[in-house]
Amino acid sequence: MTISAQILESEALSLPKEERTRLIVHLLESIDERPNVDPQVIEQAWLKEANRRYESYLDGGEQTISSEDVFADLRADDR
Repeated sequence: MTISAQILESEALSLPKEERTRLIVHLLESIDERPNVDPQVIEQAWLKEANRRYESYLDGGEQTISSEDVFADLRADDR
């Protein structure tokens, strides 16, 4: 890392949490080249996927996991 990047990193880390978060979002947006997509198109794609998964569940193609098991696994991962 260059000296100027090290100084910039040090300064960024001294910012309040909200400002660091805003900076992170802007930096990620600057390197993430996503196509400009209509939010309704994205919503329709998610609805289609949710319906596909639900139909698969009804047909026995999807296995469910209880919330108790999910949270127990998450707690175990934190240890």
